Amino acid sequence: MTLEETRRGAPAAADRWRGLAVFVVRSAAAPLLDEAVAGVARGLEILEVVVLDDAQVARVRGTLPAPASRPVPSGAPYALIVACDVVAPVGTSGVQAVADRVAAVLDYTDKRVLRRVPPREHYLPVQASSSPEHALALLDALGDPGILHRIAGPVEDLGRRCAMPFPIVRMLGGTSPGFRARVALVHHPVHGPSVCKVFRPGAHEAYDRELRARLELGDLPEVPELLEHGPNWLLTPFYGDTGRHIVRRLPGELAQLRPEVVRTLLRFCRDLHERGRFVLDLSPHNLVWDERAGLKVLDLEFVLEYPGEPPAWSDCWSLRGVPPAYRASVEGLPDLVLTRGVGNSVFHPAISGMRRARLLAEPRRGEAAHSGATQLAWFSALGTVGRLHPALRGKRR
Repeated sequence: MTLEETRRGAPAAADRWRGLAVFVVRSAAAPLLDEAVAGVARGLEILEVVVLDDAQVARVRGTLPAPASRPVPSGAPYALIVACDVVAPVGTSGVQAVADRVAAVLDYTDKRVLRRVPPREHYLPVQASSSPEHALALLDALGDPGILHRIAGPVEDLGRRCAMPFPIVRMLGGTSPGFRARVALVHHPVHGPSVCKVFRPGAHEAYDRELRARLELGDLPEVPELLEHGPNWLLTPFYGDTGRHIVRRLPGELAQLRPEVVRTLLRFCRDLHERGRFVLDLSPHNLVWDERAGLKVLDLEFVLEYPGEPPAWSDCWSLRGVPPAYRASVEGLPDLVLTRGVGNSVFHPAISGMRRARLLAEPRRGEAAHSGATQLAWFSALGTVGRLHPALRGKRR
């Protein structure tokens, strides 16, 4: 199957490659090829990695746009990382464009490769295909007639393994790139409207973590009910969101929370701490207040066990964040915002209206008024900062 045959093929043949993406590693980043592969693998499934020969370098160069000027030359194309996104059926609403998801993966990969390079020495380490058609053109430039046949099976298998097991109403997730899983509102024959979260093969550890959290922490009122689960999917009720937990919205996906909600989340984290666990990515965008079920924490992928003896409660990692050595040793931890010196954004004064000392103390009379004044001051400040800081414009990861 050649590129030209694909172009002339039936719509179903073209649809097969909707999730295809090719990342071109430049020669300046050749020693960091493994880092680039790991970066792409965070959000997409790796199909093949090809180190280019001289003839392929010349042909691939002709299919790429000229790189933007950088202080340090990035060199010729060195290798192709062939990857695939998990795509929803054609016509499904709420789907983030593949191009946007590829761009998010490229941004993460670029930062990963350059993380030890001084800013003034930054170069262009990786480029990505602009569309599935561009990805096919890059593969065609390899001059390898068998490559599409080799990857066709894995692409079809990925589609089968990551298909929603129930009829889709619409995809969920907002602007999140969904690096590990896709989430959809589905119609279940018994439970009715429900939320199904399907993890891709490369995120099996995240699936194992979340399933364990749902099974072992299901007695906590903030943990969503687990209706059913399969080899790589979880089914929970569809919780509507009244917004009762929110005081006001902030730039991006952040929001300020009511003091009693912050206290509830503090108790939730203490319950986890007493069971030898902590949580990351506890953020306003992962919370809903359902009219019947109350406050729910939707995302439990990052409920983790302490690697050793837990610290004192006042030093709980849910409150203080993980030590740098731990973050450096564990792959795929979320890049949080507003969290310098704070573990989760819900406990940052901009969100909670309370500093650590007040959080850890017993509630006092007038707490709501004090936290409200603090939140209002932060709201005014972030109205300006949010226009400047990309993390506060919704680019969380």
